[in-house]
Amino acid sequence: MQTFDEFFRQATVTEQRATGHTPHGYQRRLARDGLPAVVRAPTGTGKTGVILAWLWRRLHGTDRAGTPRRLVYALPQRSLVEQVAGEAERWLANLGLADTVARHVVMGGAGETQRRWRLDMHQPAIVVGTVDSLVSKALNRGYGIARATYPIDFALVTNGAHWVIDEIQLCRESTTTLRQLAAFARDFGTAEPFGLTCMSATVPEKLLRTVDSPALAPGDVIGIEPDERTGELAVRLGASRTVRELAVAPGDYPAIADEARARHRAGTLTLVVLNTVGAARDVYKALAGQPVPRLLLHSRFRGVERAQLARELTADPGEAGRIVVATQVVEAGLDLSASVMITEAAPWPSVVQRAGRCNRTGLVGDAELCWVPPVKPPPYEPGDIDAACAELRGLEGQTVTGEDLLAREVAVSEAPVAVLRRIDFTGLFDTSPDLSGADLDIAPYVRDADDLDAQLAWAAWEAETPDGRPPDDGKAPGAEWRCRVPLGEVTALVRRDTPIWRLDQVLGRWTRVTLQARARPGEVLLAAATSGGYDPELGLDPAARGPVSDSPELSRLADLATGAEDSYRADSASVARSAWLSLDRHSEDVRDEARALLAALCPELPDGTGSCVVTAAFLHDAGKAHETWQDALCRLAP
Repeated sequence: MQTFDEFFRQATVTEQRATGHTPHGYQRRLARDGLPAVVRAPTGTGKTGVILAWLWRRLHGTDRAGTPRRLVYALPQRSLVEQVAGEAERWLANLGLADTVARHVVMGGAGETQRRWRLDMHQPAIVVGTVDSLVSKALNRGYGIARATYPIDFALVTNGAHWVIDEIQLCRESTTTLRQLAAFARDFGTAEPFGLTCMSATVPEKLLRTVDSPALAPGDVIGIEPDERTGELAVRLGASRTVRELAVAPGDYPAIADEARARHRAGTLTLVVLNTVGAARDVYKALAGQPVPRLLLHSRFRGVERAQLARELTADPGEAGRIVVATQVVEAGLDLSASVMITEAAPWPSVVQRAGRCNRTGLVGDAELCWVPPVKPPPYEPGDIDAACAELRGLEGQTVTGEDLLAREVAVSEAPVAVLRRIDFTGLFDTSPDLSGADLDIAPYVRDADDLDAQLAWAAWEAETPDGRPPDDGKAPGAEWRCRVPLGEVTALVRRDTPIWRLDQVLGRWTRVTLQARARPGEVLLAAATSGGYDPELGLDPAARGPVSDSPELSRLADLATGAEDSYRADSASVARSAWLSLDRHSEDVRDEARALLAALCPELPDGTGSCVVTAAFLHDAGKAHETWQDALCRLAP
């Protein structure tokens, strides 16, 4: 049997490091003892390694049957999902497991591996995604996927799944919901084990106490022990930065750009973090024309641009270095280590998270953490900004570590959190739409009230009606062409008379979003490429005029994995396919999968029952050989 240390070192080999990393002490404990309810560890200490701890236990540990076969890794931001998914993919390749352990990305309907994840459900899988997309699946209302797929994904993330939710202070609604779901799984029972691990540098215990999970038991919380603070981990924990307030007026974005330009050090990263996308765009524009390469990073980009940004962000900065202008997307997990950081003041937990990207490696001797008050508090509470500014002024000129900042008690307001009750949960098992095509709104259980987004894609199509609406059989482009858009900005586009389209499930055609029929959280919407509102360099920008470049043609026969909604009377999982599948082949596939599931689950069944299950699976669609059914199917074919 391969030891965890050997397993970890093999997984973490890179082009720059041929021998890989040795696991930290607390990572060894996770592999030995299992994943606890809570992991408390500062930023930059390798919390993502929990994936390898789970995988080793599943493949080599002494309690394989008690280790869920799927790890569901939920993250608060899209940029972080791409990074963690990329790491998981590299680890699996290094371990030679790419063909036996599925790696699936769940992000607003992203479906690059959905089919394999669903069909090979007996195999281990690493599922990485945003909290909203993943938790919506656990509530039987998967955002951005077809209605026919709701129950499948619900089963896969609640049965035989261990959830890890990272940076819980950034996703309070989803954390509360998952704590409730863990209690329901315990009380209702599941065929395979279910687990939940919450991770954060700070552990707000009030957030973890819910109606059905009221307390943490002794041993539920693990952290880094004193004797584990050695080697590279000790260097990272000791990483320091000097706090300085800039002599810049709040909202003077050209002056902030000048400070970034003046303080930048050749060959290093300078990170500028603003509280709003608009402010980040303004600073980025003010940096134009200077020799140091610049990069703009926020959550309002399409998938194709995000992928390119991720490649540029992790590339060698070269002799000149790089200036990255970003929003809150850098607060969680992005492996950036800036020599100089300039940030607007934010609530204290956000300040601590942002500081974790300044001298993250601990190798910069004179790192600077510079700050300025924001011109306006939103999206934060005024009291939180005032408290953070007062604390930062008290630290003027001091050199601090991340743990120093964590230890300071700074007031932070706590908004009420919606709690999923048992009656709400059981009501979600009805997945049929009502007569208007609407659904029970799960947004209060998934996101904070000020974080409500729809998914908007720009595409080109040939209009068939005077109102210019998309063709009735048109499917929204896949996740790589979608941008998350706050509902308020969708409304702003509608007020500007920009046609925004949604698929009406009852009418079976696209209809316009209006000020009366507003967009819903998680909804997949469509705009014509000629409508504007997006710039590939700046991202979502309602002021952007002219066509949106590189927009795809609207697909007529998209696969189910694209995540478009079904119309009320259509089932694209059955009829909207690009290729025929013979009844023989389908029957054999289902028979083989039933066999594989029985072998994987080893259920206690009476003698002969297992073979009956396999036979029933093989014969389940035998009625479709009837000539009446065959004729009806052929009439539906394009």
